[in-house]
Order: sequence, then structure tokens, then C-alpha cells
Amino acid sequence: MLIDDFVEIFDVWEEVQPYLSLMVDEQEMALIVRMKGRLMTPSEVAEIMEISSREAAALLERCYSRWFVNKTFEGEILRYIPADFEAWLDYFVKYGRWDDIPAQSRTVIDRRFLDKFIARCRPSVERKQRGLEAEKALPNDTVMLLSEIEEMIDAATHIVVQPCDCRRLGQNCDRPVETCIWLDDAALEALDRGHGRRLTRAEAKELIRWADKKGLMHTADSEWQTRGLHAICNCCACDCYPFRAAQALGSKGVWPMSRYVAGHDVAACNQCGVCIKRCHFDAFYHTSDTVTVDGRVRQVVGFDPKKCWGCGLCANTCVSGAIEMVPRFSS
Repeated sequence: MLIDDFVEIFDVWEEVQPYLSLMVDEQEMALIVRMKGRLMTPSEVAEIMEISSREAAALLERCYSRWFVNKTFEGEILRYIPADFEAWLDYFVKYGRWDDIPAQSRTVIDRRFLDKFIARCRPSVERKQRGLEAEKALPNDTVMLLSEIEEMIDAATHIVVQPCDCRRLGQNCDRPVETCIWLDDAALEALDRGHGRRLTRAEAKELIRWADKKGLMHTADSEWQTRGLHAICNCCACDCYPFRAAQALGSKGVWPMSRYVAGHDVAACNQCGVCIKRCHFDAFYHTSDTVTVDGRVRQVVGFDPKKCWGCGLCANTCVSGAIEMVPRFSS
């Protein structure tokens, strides 16, 4: 049967197979099966699919938009090749009928996705933990301050926002979802596939400041000046894969790299407790002590720097100016 061949050739996970009717049609399955992993021109696809050149071109562009295939140019010759199952599933989670899959099954698929993500990252993370260079670049390399993210936006030519695949997958909180920012070449690829919403620099800055107020941390490649711009993620600890993976791998501070720590001025603190609500990692907490501030009795705010990931969410909303982000390592 076609569906059996598709499952085998496209390496569809067992957890996903019951829901393929929501995710793929027969023509898309037939294309993947008949391409057999080969790089093909539209005319070659027309031949194996027994359709006209115009129909083949339309099918390939549809499947390119839906992440079933990737495309490449060799000179002026356009060719297509089947994409990776996980890349396609990532697309479906963001833009397909993900919410029509029962919640229990979504949880199982999310766990499978996360476990595979951890397995891919583990060798490079373990090298970094031993003080060695990672063999492969790791996503969401560094926890970044808001001002650093704004600097990246100022340097970008093309900016696109897309839904966060991590929060679409996990759905463990109600924080905003349309917060993943793709830059330059990555932004152009998203637009070429018909995805995302183009932003001006001013709109992108407004978006990340809003995401920050909503309690999302910022991650990106701290060496973007030399390695190029790619993406800015606005993350939560409950859904976002790099933070979930880092906690499973015990890689706090190494990956995602943490370059800052909150400096808490106890004398200046008005004990309002906003930082406690903002912190994803319980670095700020209420102690058993109380103090009277402006005629009101408040619990004293404590701080454990060992739990701080250096995201700056606390400092960005501290009304008394009692928190300042300081470098973890002196230059």
C-alpha cells in the first residue's frame, strides 16, 4: 500500500502514523515514494508522477512550501529532493492541524521529538562540558540580553517572525507563540517557502520587547558577527527544547552559554517580588523574613546566583533598580 511505502521511505515515527490523514495527501505520499530520495528536476518528476510539466511544477512548489521537499540550483538547473521527516513534522506543528491531534498523543510526539533533539546535541554538549570545541554548532548557543538582541536586529537586512515550534509542541504555558525571528538568509528561505511575516527593524524590536515583558528569555548565536545572522529565539524553560535539553544534560551555563549573572542590591530592593514571578529557574525566592516597606509588611526577597541563567528578565522590570546584570567572567 502507498501509505506503508511512504511510512518506510519517509521514516515516519510510529507515534505519528495514526494521524497521517490529517497531515499528508495521496499525491504528496506518492511523490516521496517515487522520488526514492533522489535529486530530480521538475521534468523528471513529471515523468515519474505521470503528470504534465505544469502540474509537476505546482506539486513541487506545494511540497516545498509544506517541507516535503527541499530545492537547490546547480547553475540555472532547478532540482528537488525529499526533505527530512523531522523538518516536515516541525512545519506541520507550526502550520498544520497539530491541535486536531489528541492532547495525549501530542505529548508523546513532543517527548519523542525532545529525546531525539537531546541525542543529537549530546556529543557536542559533552565536548563543551570538557572544555573542548563542539564538533557541530549547537542551536540557541547563548542566553542573550535584550540589548544584545537589539544589536543583532540593527545588523539584519531581512527579518521574519514565525511561530515557535517548541511552544507549539510542548504547550506547557500560555506565553506568546509567534516569537521566533529569522534573519537574512534564513528569513529569505522562510519567505521563499511562503512562511512567516516580514518585519521592519522597528517592528522586530517592538516584538522582542513585548516578548520580554511576557516573560520570554532571548537566545541566539553570540558569535553572529563572524558566523553570520541566523535566528533569535524567545524562550521559556517549560517548552523550549534547548532549556529542557540543557536541564536533562546538566549543561547549565555551558549550553546555552550563560555570560551574565544577576547582581542583587539588597539595600536597594523594595521587596516587591516581581523578579520572583519573572524568573524561570527560582533564582529569586521569598525568604521567611519580613520587612516593612512604605508601611506595608513584605516578605524579604532572596537570591541564589547558582540558579541564575543570566537572561536579564529580572533586571528589565526591576522598578527599584536593585538588579543589574554583570559578567560572569572578567575580561
